[in-house]
This record gives sequence, C-alpha cells and structure tokens, in this order.
Amino acid sequence: MSLQKSGQEEGTDPKVSVVVPVYNRRDLTISFLRNFEHVTYQNCEIVIVDDGSTDGTSEVIAREFPHVRLLRESGDLWWTKATNIGVRDALAHGANYILTINDDVDVDPNFLSALVTYARSHPLTLIGSFIYDLSHPSHLWYAGGKIGWVRGDLIHRSSLRDGTLAWLTGMGTLIPAEVFRRVGFYDEENFPQYTADADLSMRARKDGFSLAVEPSSVIWNKTEESAHVVQRRIVTWRTFFAPLFTMKSAYYLKMRVALYKRHWPPVLFPVALAAFFLRFIRKQMTRLLKIR
Repeated sequence: MSLQKSGQEEGTDPKVSVVVPVYNRRDLTISFLRNFEHVTYQNCEIVIVDDGSTDGTSEVIAREFPHVRLLRESGDLWWTKATNIGVRDALAHGANYILTINDDVDVDPNFLSALVTYARSHPLTLIGSFIYDLSHPSHLWYAGGKIGWVRGDLIHRSSLRDGTLAWLTGMGTLIPAEVFRRVGFYDEENFPQYTADADLSMRARKDGFSLAVEPSSVIWNKTEESAHVVQRRIVTWRTFFAPLFTMKSAYYLKMRVALYKRHWPPVLFPVALAAFFLRFIRKQMTRLLKIR
C-alpha cells in the first residue's frame, strides 16, 4: 500500500482513503492495521480518527504504523462526527473514493481491488461488501440492507436475492467522493452513533446514485465486539427506558423518529414507530425477567 499524490491522473488507479474511527480498542485497532497490510490494492491510504483514546492506541499507531495518517480528537465525537472528520480530511488530500470501515473486522486481501474494479464499470455507485461472521466464517452476516416498512427496521439481507437493496452499512463500503459533494456528509445531529451510514446511502440513492454489493469483496466481522452486541445485560425498572434516551444505544428514540420521518412513507410512520416500541418493550421485558 502506498500514498499517492492528490487527484487521479488518466490511466492510474483511483485513490482510496480508508477512514476508520477508533476509541479505546487498542488491540482490535492494531490487529485491524496488521491485517490490512495484506491488502493488495496499492493506491490507498488509511486515515485513523482516534476520538480521545486513553489506552495508548494513538501512541502505538504513531510508533508502529508511520504510514497511517492519524487524527487525534477530543473524545466527544461518537461514530458519525469522527467519520465526517476523516472523510473531510481524505477529500482535502485528493481522495477519489472513501472506504468506511470499522476496526473490528478482518478483510480479504483482494476485497478493495474487487470494490474498485466494480466501481470502474459502475460510476456514481456506492458499493458494499459481503460480510461474514468471523466466529462462524461460512455464515453470511450481511449482503446489503433491505427495509422492513411495517416493523420499522433496517434489515440485513441474507443473499443478493433477499429483497431490494435499499441501504448500505458503513462497514466496508466504497463511496465516490462526489457523494459527499452532492448529498452532504453523515448526519451528526440525528444519527450520532448508529444509522448514519444507512441514512447517507438512502439519501444518495434518492439523489440519483446507485447502490450495489460486490460478493467478491469479503469481510469478516468480529460480531462479539460489535457495539450492537455489547449492550446493557442487566435491566431494572429504573433503567428500563434508558436506552431510548442514550446516544450509544441502537434504540435511541430521536434517531428512530428522524429515520422514519426522512425515509418512511408518512402513512407508515405511526405503524413503524408502534412496532419499534413493541419490539423494545419485549426485549427489555425479556432482560428484566431473566434476572428475577
């Protein structure tokens, strides 16, 4: 992997900036960077946005990975602001494409080449990867996203034929720089931690961009490390409704309302919101009863 000068000259490979927000997961971050050294695509750079880690993450990166562009931030950004900082930095350094990815994954050495190859023949397209569960490597965890309109949810597809591709995750998605110029950046106000990736891809689709998933671009997610899995295990009556008002929660109510208002048909807004509340109550009651 090598850093190239800004812009894309005729006949050269497009420049890809790999934007990775990190926070206090030093071992995961270092493991990701070591794994990424095997990636075969050459004209790419890694931009790490460290949101105030206190576990030595930045110090190890600066010492062991001097080729990585490290942006040290204050610790109050969450995923969306951190990613936006990385994207703006990448665009300022002449990126033709942005690849958003998390540090809790392993990647196939050819995954980025597969994405760029598809992008060359499909301009103005956001392209996702096939994501497998690392603990069960043959299990396809994500093949693009579809929408459950009535249940009010964003759902992972199990195959390319499993419903209409409607959104893309931020885990291993190649995005043309033009998307950010035309559509804007990730929505920090409404989606500080979750769903900003899906929202951006849905906005891009409405603006005339295409969405695709490339099966030969393969990523393995360490799902046990995912923030979706690391949730509050003990629920009491006092903490029962707390996830609805916590930005770190996938059940953050403000996020859900913004998602439905922006992307759901108005007639389905109350239906989706009611289904969301029922799903939340059922899950919280299950956790509450488990400790009694």
